[in-house]
Amino acid sequence: MFNKSLMGMTCACFLGLSAQALAQTTTGTDYKRIDVMRDATNWAFGVNLAAADVNTIDNNVFSFGVFGNYFTAPNFSLGLTLDYWNDSFSETDRRVEVEDLALGANGRFLFSEFTTGLRPFALAGLAVHRFQVDVANRDPNADPLLDKFNEYDRNTEDVEGELGADFGAGVMYRVQTAMDMLAEVRYRRILDRTVDLDQVNYSVALSYVL
Repeated sequence: MFNKSLMGMTCACFLGLSAQALAQTTTGTDYKRIDVMRDATNWAFGVNLAAADVNTIDNNVFSFGVFGNYFTAPNFSLGLTLDYWNDSFSETDRRVEVEDLALGANGRFLFSEFTTGLRPFALAGLAVHRFQVDVANRDPNADPLLDKFNEYDRNTEDVEGELGADFGAGVMYRVQTAMDMLAEVRYRRILDRTVDLDQVNYSVALSYVL
Protein backbone atom coordinates (compact mmCIF):
# COMPACT_ATOMS: atom_id res chain seq x y z
CA MET A 1 0.00 0.00 0.00
CA PHE A 2 1.22 3.46 -0.84
CA ASN A 3 2.74 5.28 2.10
CA LYS A 4 1.74 8.97 2.28
CA SER A 5 4.78 10.04 4.27
CA LEU A 6 7.02 8.29 1.75
CA MET A 7 5.39 10.27 -1.07
CA GLY A 8 6.06 13.52 0.82
CA MET A 9 9.71 12.59 1.24
CA THR A 10 9.89 11.68 -2.46
CA CYS A 11 8.58 15.12 -3.45
CA ALA A 12 11.12 16.82 -1.21
CA CYS A 13 13.96 14.73 -2.63
CA PHE A 14 12.71 15.48 -6.14
CA LEU A 15 13.13 19.21 -5.57
CA GLY A 16 16.41 18.83 -3.72
CA LEU A 17 18.00 16.71 -6.41
CA SER A 18 16.80 19.13 -9.07
CA ALA A 19 18.53 22.00 -7.31
CA GLN A 20 21.72 19.98 -6.95
CA ALA A 21 21.65 18.94 -10.61
CA LEU A 22 21.22 22.54 -11.69
CA ALA A 23 24.17 23.67 -9.60
CA GLN A 24 26.36 20.96 -11.10
CA THR A 25 25.40 21.75 -14.69
CA THR A 26 26.10 25.45 -14.26
CA THR A 27 29.46 25.08 -12.51
CA GLY A 28 32.31 26.48 -14.56
CA THR A 29 30.05 28.50 -16.89
CA ASP A 30 28.87 32.08 -16.91
CA TYR A 31 25.20 30.98 -16.81
CA LYS A 32 23.21 32.65 -14.04
CA ARG A 33 19.65 31.77 -13.16
CA ILE A 34 17.43 34.85 -13.23
CA ASP A 35 15.06 34.63 -10.28
CA VAL A 36 12.43 37.16 -11.25
CA MET A 37 8.73 37.45 -10.53
CA ARG A 38 6.39 36.26 -13.28
CA ASP A 39 5.28 38.94 -15.72
CA ALA A 40 1.55 39.55 -16.07
CA THR A 41 1.62 38.23 -19.65
CA ASN A 42 3.25 34.86 -18.94
CA TRP A 43 1.55 31.60 -19.88
CA ALA A 44 2.78 28.34 -18.40
CA PHE A 45 2.00 24.80 -19.60
CA GLY A 46 3.03 21.50 -18.10
CA VAL A 47 2.50 17.83 -17.29
CA ASN A 48 2.10 16.10 -13.95
CA LEU A 49 2.31 12.61 -12.46
CA ALA A 50 0.47 11.76 -9.26
CA ALA A 51 -0.47 9.06 -6.80
CA ALA A 52 -4.15 9.36 -5.89
CA ASP A 53 -5.62 8.10 -2.63
CA VAL A 54 -9.28 7.52 -3.56
CA ASN A 55 -12.05 6.75 -1.08
CA THR A 56 -13.75 3.35 -1.54
CA ILE A 57 -10.75 2.00 -3.47
CA ASP A 58 -8.41 0.04 -1.22
CA ASN A 59 -5.23 0.63 -3.21
CA ASN A 60 -3.75 3.91 -4.43
CA VAL A 61 -3.97 4.70 -8.14
CA PHE A 62 -1.60 6.27 -10.64
CA SER A 63 -2.80 9.52 -12.24
CA PHE A 64 -1.42 11.76 -14.97
CA GLY A 65 -2.50 15.05 -16.50
CA VAL A 66 -1.76 18.30 -18.29
CA PHE A 67 -2.33 21.88 -17.18
CA GLY A 68 -2.05 25.50 -18.24
CA ASN A 69 -1.72 28.65 -16.13
CA TYR A 70 -2.11 32.32 -17.01
CA PHE A 71 -0.38 34.76 -14.66
CA THR A 72 -2.72 37.74 -14.19
CA ALA A 73 -0.28 39.16 -11.63
CA PRO A 74 3.26 38.25 -10.49
CA ASN A 75 1.89 36.23 -7.57
CA PHE A 76 -1.46 34.99 -8.93
CA SER A 77 -2.49 32.73 -11.81
CA LEU A 78 -5.66 31.22 -13.25
CA GLY A 79 -5.36 27.66 -14.48
CA LEU A 80 -7.04 24.76 -16.27
CA THR A 81 -6.26 21.10 -15.57
CA LEU A 82 -7.12 17.80 -17.27
CA ASP A 83 -6.39 14.65 -15.25
CA TYR A 84 -7.11 10.95 -15.74
CA TRP A 85 -6.82 7.73 -13.75
CA ASN A 86 -8.34 4.28 -13.78
CA ASP A 87 -8.14 1.31 -11.48
CA SER A 88 -9.64 -2.14 -11.14
CA PHE A 89 -9.79 -4.66 -8.33
CA SER A 90 -11.53 -7.95 -7.71
CA GLU A 91 -12.82 -10.21 -4.99
CA THR A 92 -13.89 -13.83 -5.56
CA ASP A 93 -15.33 -13.94 -9.12
CA ARG A 94 -16.35 -10.28 -9.40
CA ARG A 95 -14.36 -7.35 -10.69
CA VAL A 96 -14.79 -3.58 -10.36
CA GLU A 97 -13.27 -1.05 -12.74
CA VAL A 98 -13.36 2.69 -12.05
CA GLU A 99 -12.02 5.55 -14.17
CA ASP A 100 -12.09 9.31 -13.70
CA LEU A 101 -11.54 12.07 -16.27
CA ALA A 102 -11.51 15.45 -14.51
CA LEU A 103 -11.54 18.93 -16.07
CA GLY A 104 -10.80 21.63 -13.53
CA ALA A 105 -10.30 25.38 -13.16
CA ASN A 106 -8.42 26.95 -10.27
CA GLY A 107 -6.77 30.04 -8.90
CA ARG A 108 -3.24 29.82 -7.51
CA PHE A 109 -1.61 32.29 -5.11
CA LEU A 110 2.19 32.24 -4.92
CA PHE A 111 3.89 33.43 -1.75
CA SER A 112 7.23 35.21 -1.65
CA GLU A 113 10.38 33.13 -2.04
CA PHE A 114 11.63 31.70 1.23
CA THR A 115 14.88 30.69 -0.48
CA THR A 116 16.32 31.42 -3.90
CA GLY A 117 14.08 30.04 -6.63
CA LEU A 118 11.71 28.21 -4.24
CA ARG A 119 8.18 29.55 -3.74
CA PRO A 120 5.24 27.99 -1.87
CA PHE A 121 1.70 28.34 -3.21
CA ALA A 122 -1.90 27.62 -2.36
CA LEU A 123 -4.79 26.92 -4.75
CA ALA A 124 -8.54 26.44 -4.84
CA GLY A 125 -10.97 25.68 -7.63
CA LEU A 126 -13.72 23.52 -9.11
CA ALA A 127 -13.58 20.40 -11.28
CA VAL A 128 -16.05 18.31 -13.27
CA HIS A 129 -15.38 14.58 -12.86
CA ARG A 130 -16.64 12.09 -15.44
CA PHE A 131 -16.65 8.74 -13.65
CA GLN A 132 -17.27 5.37 -15.23
CA VAL A 133 -17.88 2.41 -12.92
CA ASP A 134 -18.26 -1.16 -14.08
CA VAL A 135 -19.04 -4.05 -11.72
CA ALA A 136 -18.69 -7.34 -13.60
CA ASN A 137 -20.49 -10.53 -12.53
CA ARG A 138 -22.39 -8.79 -9.74
CA ASP A 139 -24.89 -11.01 -7.95
CA PRO A 140 -28.29 -9.22 -8.07
CA ASN A 141 -29.57 -11.37 -5.20
CA ALA A 142 -26.74 -10.56 -2.79
CA ASP A 143 -27.57 -8.98 0.54
CA PRO A 144 -26.68 -5.24 0.11
CA LEU A 145 -25.72 -5.04 3.79
CA LEU A 146 -23.13 -7.80 3.44
CA ASP A 147 -21.96 -7.59 -0.15
CA LYS A 148 -19.14 -5.04 -0.64
CA PHE A 149 -19.60 -4.94 -4.41
CA ASN A 150 -23.35 -4.43 -4.20
CA GLU A 151 -22.80 -1.44 -1.93
CA TYR A 152 -20.07 -0.10 -4.19
CA ASP A 153 -22.27 -0.30 -7.27
CA ARG A 154 -25.27 1.22 -5.51
CA ASN A 155 -23.25 4.25 -4.39
CA THR A 156 -21.62 4.92 -7.74
CA GLU A 157 -24.06 3.80 -10.43
CA ASP A 158 -25.09 7.42 -11.17
CA VAL A 159 -21.62 8.99 -11.37
CA GLU A 160 -21.48 9.87 -15.06
CA GLY A 161 -20.63 13.48 -14.17
CA GLU A 162 -20.01 15.02 -10.77
CA LEU A 163 -18.90 18.47 -9.61
CA GLY A 164 -16.01 18.63 -7.16
CA ALA A 165 -14.04 21.24 -5.24
CA ASP A 166 -10.23 21.35 -5.24
CA PHE A 167 -7.99 22.60 -2.43
CA GLY A 168 -4.23 22.29 -2.46
CA ALA A 169 -0.77 23.57 -1.59
CA GLY A 170 2.75 22.99 -2.80
CA VAL A 171 6.11 24.45 -3.73
CA MET A 172 7.48 25.65 -7.07
CA TYR A 173 11.21 25.59 -7.85
CA ARG A 174 12.68 27.70 -10.65
CA VAL A 175 15.00 25.36 -12.58
CA GLN A 176 15.69 27.82 -15.36
CA THR A 177 14.31 31.19 -16.45
CA ALA A 178 11.46 29.48 -18.34
CA MET A 179 11.10 26.16 -16.49
CA ASP A 180 9.70 25.21 -13.09
CA MET A 181 9.38 22.00 -11.11
CA LEU A 182 6.46 21.62 -8.71
CA ALA A 183 5.46 19.33 -5.86
CA GLU A 184 1.82 19.52 -4.76
CA VAL A 185 -0.80 17.95 -2.51
CA ARG A 186 -4.40 18.42 -3.66
CA TYR A 187 -7.67 17.37 -2.00
CA ARG A 188 -10.50 16.77 -4.50
CA ARG A 189 -13.89 16.61 -2.79
CA ILE A 190 -16.94 15.36 -4.69
CA LEU A 191 -19.84 17.65 -3.78
CA ASP A 192 -22.47 14.93 -4.16
CA ARG A 193 -22.16 13.20 -0.80
CA THR A 194 -23.88 10.02 -2.01
CA VAL A 195 -20.70 9.34 -4.00
CA ASP A 196 -17.72 8.27 -1.90
CA LEU A 197 -14.91 8.99 -4.37
CA ASP A 198 -13.11 11.90 -2.71
CA GLN A 199 -9.40 11.98 -3.57
CA VAL A 200 -6.07 13.18 -2.23
CA ASN A 201 -3.45 13.60 -4.98
CA TYR A 202 0.30 13.74 -4.37
CA SER A 203 1.93 15.01 -7.56
CA VAL A 204 5.15 16.22 -9.14
CA ALA A 205 5.06 18.36 -12.28
CA LEU A 206 7.19 20.11 -14.86
CA SER A 207 6.05 23.48 -16.18
CA TYR A 208 7.35 25.55 -19.10
CA VAL A 209 6.72 29.31 -19.25
CA LEU A 210 6.18 30.93 -22.64
